[in-house]
Amino acid sequence: MSKGPIHHGNKSLKLGEKYKLMWAAKYIKNTGSIQRDLHKNIVDNIDKLKGHFDDDVLTLTGNSLEGFDSLEEKLSWMLLVDGCSLLYILEKDRLVEPGPMDIKVDQLAIVMVDVLLLENQLPYEVLELLWKDNNKSELIKSTTNFLECLWARPGKSQPEKEKDVVPNESQLEKEDDEEGQHNVSIPNESHSKTPTHLLDLQHKMIATASKPKTKSNETADMKGSQEKNKFEMITYRNIQDLKAVGIRLKSSKTQSPRDMDFCEGWFAATLTLPEIVVDDTLAFTYLNLIAYEMCPDFKNDYVICSYVAFMESLIDHPEDVKELRSKRILLNCLGSDEEVAKLFNIIGTDLTTNIDTYYDVRCKINKHYSNRYKTWIAKGFENHFSSPWTIIAFSAASIALVLTLIQTLFTIHPACK
Repeated sequence: MSKGPIHHGNKSLKLGEKYKLMWAAKYIKNTGSIQRDLHKNIVDNIDKLKGHFDDDVLTLTGNSLEGFDSLEEKLSWMLLVDGCSLLYILEKDRLVEPGPMDIKVDQLAIVMVDVLLLENQLPYEVLELLWKDNNKSELIKSTTNFLECLWARPGKSQPEKEKDVVPNESQLEKEDDEEGQHNVSIPNESHSKTPTHLLDLQHKMIATASKPKTKSNETADMKGSQEKNKFEMITYRNIQDLKAVGIRLKSSKTQSPRDMDFCEGWFAATLTLPEIVVDDTLAFTYLNLIAYEMCPDFKNDYVICSYVAFMESLIDHPEDVKELRSKRILLNCLGSDEEVAKLFNIIGTDLTTNIDTYYDVRCKINKHYSNRYKTWIAKGFENHFSSPWTIIAFSAASIALVLTLIQTLFTIHPACK
């Protein structure tokens, strides 16, 4: 199913055009809107809306004007149908009960994939012009709720989704303060930045940190930044190698790529990673977001690319996936652990990353990994105390040794008299 002018008129997508007309009509009927008024909203702003599309796309659209007098007329009708049908799809109950859409669940999954394709994006302004009552805050709430349902891990209740998975609509703008640390601001509704399109909104929601930084984290980050010159050469190591030197894994209980941290103890350390659900749509979701980040006109810090590259560096073998599963960081809905490892190796190839995104975390991992004393102690625990039985055996032997020593002392004491 196509949205927008890029794939409009594709013969292989003809069935989708029939569904779009049906959903657009249902949206107009359900909202009590008048089609003529909605179309006028688009027509009155068509020159501005045209500016969101490349000249090549507009030229391709204008090559066939069958049934239309001009490019503007064709484009305005296209945006009306596509925009209304998209708003109908975005209604909160669609993912739970697709019955009113007259499609089956397997077809619904395809539709949800299509509406987030980079080449299928409609300008967000189109949705605002077609939204009922022109209430922008309600529109942003509706679109974020839709994306939350798509992104949230299975089994979470709605309140947990809103709290842990993605920020709400008032948290979509982010700022960097004078010290360069990441913050999530709460802008006033009047001046909050409008998303470019639905995919841009999804990117903002995923890339925004779910947890504010604490003072201890800020101090650690500043210290890590000061060590950049010290650790010039940093190589990624898979999870099995990290485990061997006493680095344990912990879930951040969120799904934001920015919620990653590394804490070092006396002998062991903890790498905190965001949760991730691996299913049939994961490759599509990340490849689509990666393609968006690589668009020449989208200025960003490549947080998705950096996250996928970081995870790919940690996952080399099925054993790495198994460890992530055991710590409840990764939920494997795809199949075998080997399939998951291959998937990350595929989508993590040749990515443009931001070296600063996880630099402090990598520096701390490198520092711990390079400390031979901590490494020896960690390997000793791993080799000799990796199971409860070895710990029990060691405890029993220690107790027996102490009792033997005590008995010997009591035996020697009378003889000394």
